[in-house]
Amino acid sequence: MQLTQRGRTIGAIGITLAVFAVVVNAAVLVVGASLVFGWLLAVQITAVRQFQTTTETTTVSISPETITTHTDSEIPVTLSVERPPHADSATISVSMSLPPAATSVPKSDRSLTLSAGETYATTTVMLSVPVAGRMQFPQPTWTLTEPHGLFAETVERGSTPTVTIEAPTIRDLHVGRGGTQVTAFGEHPTDKTGDGITPASLRQYLDGDPADRIDWKATARLNEAHVREYEADSDLEISLIVDHRAQMGYGTDTKTMLSYAREAALGIVSNADAVGDPIGLLTVGDGGLTTTEPATTQPTGYARIKEHILALEPTPQGPPPSAVQLQHPESTRQLTRRLAGSDTAFAQTLRGFTADTTSYIRQVESDPLYEAVQYVDATTTTTQLTVIVTSDYNRSQLRETVRTAVRGNNAVLVFLTPEVLFEPSGLSDIDQLYDRYEKFEEFRTQLERLGPVVAYELAPGGRLAAVLSARSQTANNNTRNSLRGLQ
Repeated sequence: MQLTQRGRTIGAIGITLAVFAVVVNAAVLVVGASLVFGWLLAVQITAVRQFQTTTETTTVSISPETITTHTDSEIPVTLSVERPPHADSATISVSMSLPPAATSVPKSDRSLTLSAGETYATTTVMLSVPVAGRMQFPQPTWTLTEPHGLFAETVERGSTPTVTIEAPTIRDLHVGRGGTQVTAFGEHPTDKTGDGITPASLRQYLDGDPADRIDWKATARLNEAHVREYEADSDLEISLIVDHRAQMGYGTDTKTMLSYAREAALGIVSNADAVGDPIGLLTVGDGGLTTTEPATTQPTGYARIKEHILALEPTPQGPPPSAVQLQHPESTRQLTRRLAGSDTAFAQTLRGFTADTTSYIRQVESDPLYEAVQYVDATTTTTQLTVIVTSDYNRSQLRETVRTAVRGNNAVLVFLTPEVLFEPSGLSDIDQLYDRYEKFEEFRTQLERLGPVVAYELAPGGRLAAVLSARSQTANNNTRNSLRGLQ
């Protein structure tokens, strides 16, 4: 508690009377000074009781109109103060502080006052935040003044709501397989077949089956038309693993692999929220796990997971790993075991080709994404749908990671940002880009052959369409030129 300007003035009068009383030796001045100080003490004691009662019976709240919004959009925020009728007559002034980076639109007074006898006051301020993330309001600041205006008290008390600020939606987000866009993603499988997106089994084509259900690769391999059955949806726990290592910052300022990965991850969480599916989050940086949120079905839990995803940034770049690109490391491990103890010339020659196996195994097992999958396997007992959002940056390690994720017949969804479609140089050599995209597509289909796995490409739709269209145009031109040569 502190004296106001008026209180200091009256205190100065008391001090002046006391000084003159000593100088002139006048008893009447001593009595006057005593009365002034005694009155100030009485007012202070009364003010202490008033302030305590006022803080206990008065409600101050900050109420944003929404708890989720986009960057640079305006958010109406209401500040209100209410106290019961016939309450103490202390004057209450309340001021609302802004979260970091937030600004009022337009700049306006974010305070209000309840004078003696008033029981309610409210004001609304328009705020804007230019950056994505979680925005929490500080506690409002109260200034209490007793009726005589001699003493005041400042306290911080009241609600501290949180608003999630989301980055603008990416408009050219493509999620698909082999250049074909899917209309929805994030659903999950069961032991029943239906219209889901996770493959369950392969069967021969029957009359009346939709043509889009035909698995053309299986048909070509088996020389008979086959249909891929997909598992229907059910209540299944989802483990969402989002990669935000330095490699995910690859791309341009506005189109990094992480920005597209973030958008897909938010869509998966929104889908889980809409149908009430339990979902947990793990985020992976270059140093290992950066976030572990347990599975939740609560609105606050979904919001917390979204906040973590929105706040993701590429982690600092470390020294590049010396990757050993082995197509079949498990076969190499088996060969190494078989060669153990053999001194034949043949065995010694083969050991030269398997010398890097141990370092490869260590490298994969120390890979943060691989560790995240192991963490899920070690900490969950229910049937899992593991969703991995990452890039094709290190395909050998990712292949082993997905292989581990399907262990126990768990279903896996993989969302891959193809490095080739995020080239900062753009579409300078369309033929080369298409050749690299074909290799990516071959890798994506390899992942789907590891078990109950569906792998999606996650990319700028415009750039992918341009690569596919330009390649198609080149092929058509070559065909026409060949025909002209035959004429």
